[in-house]
Amino acid sequence: MFDNLKPAQPITVTVKSVPRREDARQTIARLMRLDPDVKSGLKRTQEHRRRETVVRSRGKRPWPVRMKRTLVARVEEGATWSMPFFPQVQNDLASVSEFLEIKSK
Repeated sequence: MFDNLKPAQPITVTVKSVPRREDARQTIARLMRLDPDVKSGLKRTQEHRRRETVVRSRGKRPWPVRMKRTLVARVEEGATWSMPFFPQVQNDLASVSEFLEIKSK
């Protein structure tokens, strides 16, 4: 399946079904975070959290009250993203390939 893909070749990945195992869902979410649009969204929310962090006193020391992260990449059936193919992600893609549909551009 991955023999005809070249490094840095753009691919489009679609979630066919959501896996039951939590580790497979986490692998898909990690792959989704390789999408440039998702990366920029994560960076934007990180900067927002950094700007809006409230610092309170706890034991007479500054204590930042951190906000929870925003889920930009959601593993849902039909979710589609584009990413460059690299040999480093080949094993991750192969481990969850039964839940994904991969197309090369």
